Amino acid sequence: MKKLLSITLMFLICSCSDTNEVGNSPLETIVEPTSISKEAYIYTLGEVMIKWTAFKHSAKAQVGGVFKSSIVEGFTESADLNTAVSGVTFKIPVKSTSTNDTVRDYKIVNSFFKTMADTDFITGKIISLNNNGSGLLSISMNNSQVEKKFNWEMDQSTREIYIKTSIDILNWGAQSSLDALNEVCLEQHTGPDGKNVLWPNVDITVIVDL
Repeated sequence: MKKLLSITLMFLICSCSDTNEVGNSPLETIVEPTSISKEAYIYTLGEVMIKWTAFKHSAKAQVGGVFKSSIVEGFTESADLNTAVSGVTFKIPVKSTSTNDTVRDYKIVNSFFKTMADTDFITGKIISLNNNGSGLLSISMNNSQVEKKFNWEMDQSTREIYIKTSIDILNWGAQSSLDALNEVCLEQHTGPDGKNVLWPNVDITVIVDL
């Protein structure tokens, strides 16, 4: 019993002591707020898809296709889209043309591209990409280089950028190549009105996973 009274007394004395100075009490400990920094998204080069749409007949019926391969160089991983994309060069093997029709693919490659000068590849460069959804690129084929404006938009959920432009292949001096393709596809390019028309305009959409 004495031992129990002694322990109780010591506990009361300690509880009333002044040994804990102001500022050392656990209740007065200041906790600094943790700073949470959200890292900027870094654009990296993923899959590249190049789609094109040509037109035939008087009514401009669409003929769609893709280039199944491309070589892209000069991409810079960056949190800034302009920095990442501007200056990128591309090289497209024309033999990678695909329309899901092997006969038509053969005609496009051999009667169109192969009749141009030194056009085993279409090459080019992204000159600039602006924040307002516009940009400038250059395309080289048939020993000619032409600059073209393009529009772009970004899918924020998938981080895919869509680059769209329309070209007139006559700007590359390719009238004879257009005529050669039209000749081997005479029946396919003749519409219900009996007119044979292959338009020089081609719409291009490039989809890049960033």
